[in-house]
Amino acid sequence: MKRRLSCSRARLVQWFSALGLLAAVDQLAFAQPVDPQQGPPVAPAPPSPEPPADPKLEPPAAPTPDAKPADSKPADSKPAEAKPDDAKPAEGSEARKNQKVDDVFALPADDPRVPTFLRALRVGKDSLMLGGWIRPGFTYVTDSDFNDDDTDGFDFDDARLIGLGDLEIYEGLGASFRFNFDVNRGNFAVRDTFGSITYRKDLIALDVGLFKTPLGLSLLQSQSKMQFPINTIIRRLAFGRDLGVQLRSDFPIGPAWFHVAAMVANGEGGFRQRRNLDNEFVYVGRLEVSPLGRMERAESDLENSDFQLAAGFSAGHNSALTNDLGLQDAGAQETKIGGDIRMWFKGASVRAEYLRGLRGDVEGSTGFDRYGLVVQAGYVLPIPIPLPKFELVARYQQADVNTALAGDEGDDYLIDNTETRVMQFGANAYIANHAVKIQAMYQLTDLLEGRVPTGEDVPIGDAFVMATQFAWL
Repeated sequence: MKRRLSCSRARLVQWFSALGLLAAVDQLAFAQPVDPQQGPPVAPAPPSPEPPADPKLEPPAAPTPDAKPADSKPADSKPAEAKPDDAKPAEGSEARKNQKVDDVFALPADDPRVPTFLRALRVGKDSLMLGGWIRPGFTYVTDSDFNDDDTDGFDFDDARLIGLGDLEIYEGLGASFRFNFDVNRGNFAVRDTFGSITYRKDLIALDVGLFKTPLGLSLLQSQSKMQFPINTIIRRLAFGRDLGVQLRSDFPIGPAWFHVAAMVANGEGGFRQRRNLDNEFVYVGRLEVSPLGRMERAESDLENSDFQLAAGFSAGHNSALTNDLGLQDAGAQETKIGGDIRMWFKGASVRAEYLRGLRGDVEGSTGFDRYGLVVQAGYVLPIPIPLPKFELVARYQQADVNTALAGDEGDDYLIDNTETRVMQFGANAYIANHAVKIQAMYQLTDLLEGRVPTGEDVPIGDAFVMATQFAWL
């Protein structure tokens, strides 16, 4: 009899122990987190210790640690924050805060708004980037009695292959290289090919090879990020690309950003001559200041940016010119000075540039001046659609490659020696920023001096240019 009572008492202890364990597990699994404004939640009342109907029924298994009850989230809790991968890309200045913005010398980050198949190819843990762009288009020129030169038709203004590579050697000391080939004429015309030794990327850098001389904003501007399908006259008046060495530095002082560059080159004009033929050199320097922080060189403000401003000053001296602007220039000295300013604000962009050349005397030709002036503006229309982005642009240019001549000195009228005014009006559609865009432009050209035919309001003729761009940048 005592043995039966002992067994029954032991079984009852087991039942009540199982029920106690079940209640404890239930409280742990369904406990609510503490809200700091409401204090700790009130514990639920323990269940009544009723024995199961079937004595053989085993207690339910405790939930696994990975199990998440459906009502474990309190009703008034804040929604979970979106992960960075799901977040929409920032616009305006925030979109560039952590990206390198130098179009030539810095390895840029991928733009998350550009489709993957339009991004440049990255190799070796993103240390090498291969890309390029193509710009097929169409040009129509209205012929006149004065200028009966039919240049209508389809063309390739640009077809580039580019490569950029960066390598960190030791604690901020690095090396990089760049190449840029133009293949629009069916061959690999070398545009840029140079290597660099860098310290902390842009703080101190030494470039050696073939690249753009730092004279003028228009020359340094990447052709893949222009507002117009054709270049400005400033690019023709500048010293252009050359073989040489450049020391540059980018650094902040307070909120302002400074860019300083100095270059010594052969002065022979690019890759046509791989050696210096006359033992003379070209010396070029540039100072650029962005008082509100570093500003990108792209012409359009596609990011609805806060106010940004940059100003630059350039100067250079060539001890012996080539014949780029005429046979009379060969061997002459020339000093060039220029200034530029650019601005962005909420889709609006304005830039202006002036360059003047002071050419010295040479045998058979006295010295003279030449100049170029460019003012352009654009505005990205605030249309509430994600794509495409539409922009209206306008540009005014005036230039004279030889102020001592008017073009009417001989029997043949030389248009290149006259003072010329060009007005351009256009519209752009950016389908994937500069990776895919369509550009249309109307151009009006006037000659301001020389023998202009009577009744000809537009001696050269109107022109319409249409261009598309597909780029992997």
